[in-house]
Amino acid sequence: AAYRLRISNVGLKASLNFRIQSHRMLLVETEGSYTVQRQYESLDVHVGQSYSVIVRADQPLGAYFMVASTRFLDDEVWGVATVRYSGFSGGPSSGHPPPGPDPLDYFFSMHQARTI
Repeated sequence: AAYRLRISNVGLKASLNFRIQSHRMLLVETEGSYTVQRQYESLDVHVGQSYSVIVRADQPLGAYFMVASTRFLDDEVWGVATVRYSGFSGGPSSGHPPPGPDPLDYFFSMHQARTI
């Protein structure tokens, strides 16, 4: 199965990095316009930006971390959720939430923006 997610940063200050453990995201839209489709392991979403991605549920039956963490701030803040595959009756996500890029790495964000 494939799912379209709309990722928006409606904040006032912090850029975010969004990722889902062991899943790649196919970027299909940015700011209401279709874009060249490209796979990403994580996406930087700056204040006021919105993206649509396609995520395939192609991993083994289980639970996976979904993370949004702040970028370019001295104190990194994480929001963590769990994505559970239908039919999975096990416990919580295994391992640790996937790390994002270095929170102060501007080069990563600029390089990614140039690929969109």
